[in-house]
Amino acid sequence: MRSWALVSTRTALAGATGNAVVMGVAEVSTPLGWVLLPGLLGVSARPRVAALVSAWAAVLLATSVVVPVVPGHRADPWALGASVASLAAVPLLAWVRRRRERRAIARVPAPRDVAVFALPAGTGRAALAVCRSPGEVAAAVPVRRDGLRVLLGVAHGATLARPEHTRALESAFRREALRRGRSLPEIAATLDDLVRGIAPGGYLAATLVAVSPDGRVTLLRHGGPDVAVLAGTEVRPAALPDAGPLGLAERAGSAAGTPADARRLAVTPALDDARSRRLAEEALRSPRAVDAVVALTGRPGGGRRTGPALVLDLPPA
Repeated sequence: MRSWALVSTRTALAGATGNAVVMGVAEVSTPLGWVLLPGLLGVSARPRVAALVSAWAAVLLATSVVVPVVPGHRADPWALGASVASLAAVPLLAWVRRRRERRAIARVPAPRDVAVFALPAGTGRAALAVCRSPGEVAAAVPVRRDGLRVLLGVAHGATLARPEHTRALESAFRREALRRGRSLPEIAATLDDLVRGIAPGGYLAATLVAVSPDGRVTLLRHGGPDVAVLAGTEVRPAALPDAGPLGLAERAGSAAGTPADARRLAVTPALDDARSRRLAEEALRSPRAVDAVVALTGRPGGGRRTGPALVLDLPPA
């Protein structure tokens, strides 16, 4: 599962090229001016893209030295050596960052018809199950200092439920979730506009979840999966305001917190009958969140799993 917004190849190469042009026109010759922006773009991209950006920046740097139509990078050995070393380090730094980010979301063993991921969630942990049932939309984004933002939902309508469109919704959520200062209602408003643009006749029934670094959980429901909490030994539905599905909602939703006595929270497909509710109660009492989230995707009478589902282990109040 991809969770981090990365600079695209086109953006990174264009940025390195633009930086070289600006440095030349401005008659900047210091290594820092020629290397800083390509380096930042490189470490913000995938390792392969970082290597490409470093190579292209080196070509531009060498061109400015060999063909000094306008003043370029200083040609003395110390300056060239510093720039070459810096550009060579960029792909390595991108690889280290990528490895660290991938460890934040770890895929754990599960039945082959469901993918389960363990995630940091503030001071607790979370487990997300993805079944790729028709129209399923699921994205988890770790944010600064072990915070977490999650989108779970189901796209309705033949056009909106197409895989390329559910992936577009997930990508849009990831971009918005990583933007500093974006609240859940603001993210939902962006998704609402996207749904209306893709498929005016479709809608996304979704629930958005945010976990702060100190473990506080807020939820925003737009016609989406149900929310249940385990408080003590009791499993009960969480009463949340519902602004209606994205694409059909006529008003903005308001985020709500979890009950103070909750020690586990689940966002799961609709608990619309007694057998489903009994399944959810048994699942939430599982010792581990990953076991609980797998159980939540099961069907009472067997058959294909349905998701997505999220389980959060909450720290004591």
